[in-house]
Amino acid sequence: MRKFYLPIAVLMIAVMLGSIGCAPSALKPCTVELGYVSNEWAGEETIAADVYLTVTNPNSVPVSLDSLDYNLTVNKTQIGMKTLVPKLIVPANGSVGLTSVCIIDYSASLAVQKIYIGMGKDYVTAHVMAAPLWKVLGGKKPPLWDYPALGILAIANGGPTVADIKAGTADMTAAVGAYAKIRGTIDAVQGALDKTWAASPDGPCVYNVAGKATISYGTMTKDTSFDLNYTK
Repeated sequence: MRKFYLPIAVLMIAVMLGSIGCAPSALKPCTVELGYVSNEWAGEETIAADVYLTVTNPNSVPVSLDSLDYNLTVNKTQIGMKTLVPKLIVPANGSVGLTSVCIIDYSASLAVQKIYIGMGKDYVTAHVMAAPLWKVLGGKKPPLWDYPALGILAIANGGPTVADIKAGTADMTAAVGAYAKIRGTIDAVQGALDKTWAASPDGPCVYNVAGKATISYGTMTKDTSFDLNYTK
């Protein structure tokens, strides 16, 4: 029995020592590749853009993907950002894929934050200026005339009612004035957006994803910066 178990014990110790000997003295940086950016949803006001990244571990030991953050940019305009703490194990000489969603808002982000506030343009101009980027991202044409900030509904509610007009009790001068103001506002704001929309291309869309990934093994960590493009 001793002759049978002794070689096994020696073999187990040798394997354990061999595994310890394989531990790297320093980590090689991981590599990050951009698979695609696609729209999970695209409407008049919001787009949900899926960003798919692959992280490859060139080390002979499995590592932990501790964090991955990036900015998503199109036409030099930042349209999204992500900070992920996946704590995924990336196999030795293997890869893992990560998908994250960036929510892009036409009015609140692109028009208001970037142009209305950021560039000091007026409200309508900001939305018209944001339209070409929104179109190339795959969004649908927004109904700018229906935006509460333009006050069209308030003007309509402040004028004579349909019942008053039918009954002949309405102030027709006020009714005509309210209609003209509403119609003029709609034509001005939506007309400008429609014209810009028609003149704007719907592609190609070149996404830039730039950020940093951090891997670790034991007490060792290694950062990888990446700057990647994807054309849709």
